Amino acid sequence: MKNDQKEACHCKNITYGRIRAAVQQGAKSAEEVQKITGYGTGCGKCREFIEYLIRDYLEQQKH
Repeated sequence: MKNDQKEACHCKNITYGRIRAAVQQGAKSAEEVQKITGYGTGCGKCREFIEYLIRDYLEQQKH
C-alpha cells in the first residue's frame, strides 16, 4: 500500500506497513499489535492514533 513506509510511531520507527502486517498475521487487538511491534513504548504519543489505525485495518479485513 502507498502509506506502508510512513512512520506511525516515530520513537520506535514503526511504519504503517508493520502495523498492517501484524493485523494480517492475526493480531486482533491494539495490545496484541503492541506486543508484536513495540509501538507506543517510547513517548506514547502515537498510541491513540495507532489504535484507530488498527481498528481500520481490522475493519478492512471483514470486507
